Amino acid sequence: MAKRETIETLFQMHMGFVRSACLYAAVKLEVADLLADGPRPVEHIAEATGVDVAMLYRVLRYLASDGVFEERPRREFALTPLSQMLRTDVAGSFHPFAIVNSENGFEVATQLLPGMRDREIPFVKRFGKHPFEILLKDPASAALLERSWQGVHGPETPAVLDAYDFSSVRKLADVGGGHGDVMVGFLERDPARRGAIFDIPPVAAQTKKRLDAAGLGARCEVIAGDFFKEIPVDADAYFLRHILHDWNDDECRKILRNIAARCEPGDRVLIAECVIKAPNTPDLGKLLDMEMLLFLSGWERTELEYRALLESTGFRFARVVPTDSMVSIVEGRFAG
Repeated sequence: MAKRETIETLFQMHMGFVRSACLYAAVKLEVADLLADGPRPVEHIAEATGVDVAMLYRVLRYLASDGVFEERPRREFALTPLSQMLRTDVAGSFHPFAIVNSENGFEVATQLLPGMRDREIPFVKRFGKHPFEILLKDPASAALLERSWQGVHGPETPAVLDAYDFSSVRKLADVGGGHGDVMVGFLERDPARRGAIFDIPPVAAQTKKRLDAAGLGARCEVIAGDFFKEIPVDADAYFLRHILHDWNDDECRKILRNIAARCEPGDRVLIAECVIKAPNTPDLGKLLDMEMLLFLSGWERTELEYRALLESTGFRFARVVPTDSMVSIVEGRFAG
């Protein structure tokens, strides 16, 4: 690569924070909603959002060069497939994630290097508390965060249900099941199936309402508790999606041992996470790992790291099942 190309590549990479800031501005102003009925001149968008028209034009022009919007003659802008997913009224919108991640992430990112030096979670260094501690006291922020992850991780649900053969699973326990979309899909595919969702009390209460509304409440128990203390659920398969990546190895072992305490030989634990790819390989999992580094004590793990976690908690590593999404399913079998 020539020196000019090298500098240009590094410039693009280093200026990524500008792209994020522009995307956040457009999302916060709900520009995509204003374009839902068709293209509009930038002057109309600026008037509707109450911002400077010249500055807005430059932001939207840049985002259009990235394919987020389409710039048309006479400084009109239109939606593209990317900005369609920024609308607030579409299922699985990226809008909540862009809000949550920007309004916390910009500040937290400034604490990455200080956190590395002090061996401290950057979020904790900036705000003085663990993010989950804050969310427990702020239901509105917790609800927004839940919607944001539904948008990002929603496409994983059918991918997981299609990739893994659940036909022999009579009862599935979703540990940290959150919104319950995996359980809903699991139960809807076979009326003979049963399920259980285990989560913290405020989340469990909302999940119970959703299952009842879907007509599935009779086939799925919802249990509230703390998975670091015990998981009082009996099932033949235990499912964890984007749970273990939140926690360090010692914390993960506590969760897995609490699952193992309920298992019979051959029972399964199914871990749906990004499994880190080989060195020097482009990998969304490595990007998500930076999110974990900034906010939490956990990380995205390799296959070998999952094998070690399982085998240290009474499970035998069985296999990794890829899916048509960023996650794979790491399967462990209880050794007894």
